[in-house]
Amino acid sequence: MSPSKLKQRTQNIKLPPPTSFKEPMAPIDNDLPIEFDSRLVWPDTLVGVGDQGDCGSCWAFAVTTVIANRFAIRGYKLGPLSPQDLVSCDTDDYGCAGSELYPAWNWVYGHGAATEECIPYVSGSGRVPMCPSTCADGTKIKRYQPGSIDRVEGEQKMMKELQERGPIHANMYTYQDLGYYKSGIYSHKTGSWTGGHAVVVIGWGVENDVPYWIIQNSWGKLWGENGYFRMRRGTDECNIESLPVFACSIRVPRP
Repeated sequence: MSPSKLKQRTQNIKLPPPTSFKEPMAPIDNDLPIEFDSRLVWPDTLVGVGDQGDCGSCWAFAVTTVIANRFAIRGYKLGPLSPQDLVSCDTDDYGCAGSELYPAWNWVYGHGAATEECIPYVSGSGRVPMCPSTCADGTKIKRYQPGSIDRVEGEQKMMKELQERGPIHANMYTYQDLGYYKSGIYSHKTGSWTGGHAVVVIGWGVENDVPYWIIQNSWGKLWGENGYFRMRRGTDECNIESLPVFACSIRVPRP
């Protein structure tokens, strides 16, 4: 991925410039397993990899993916929720131009999100249509709201939250070398800062004594490891363990 394309896709979370500060490593919790993969724990349940295209909408994909996954884990299989609903209708954020850290979650907490079937994603070209008044098939829009919005801090708490309630929304700084990623465990080595990025953390593991996160991206299935990537864990790589991490409880849908 070219540096300009990477910057277009990642400079869309409003974060302060990165600093050299790193969170201290937390003591190991021996109750946590060495490996955990949500795709194996909840098979045929989770929302798959999306493709934001040439639109800075990673924030909308991360928020709706986490909420849809947690509905599905609770037994309410709504299918994918609509990132387009947030891109077009969330007046507290900036569509394809990005998002602040908290308003997107506040918006979906107060308004909910429609299903992808109702409001399909159409902003891959960077065009943001007006907020629709009906579903694509002309029926009434029904939106689904999370319950409480929770902030999770640090590696160990992230792992516990993920294991107990499902995938979580994390934020990270991005650098040019992420554009060259194909496989393996990523850690930033070279290249300038390109911006902030929202991702979904779905698991963790260890390979050759290197601990890593399993991360679901929103750049399509042809990128990385079928749309996923692994990133070094426990050293606050790209500040993923010290920037805000979000999760939510689920509000039971009305019949």
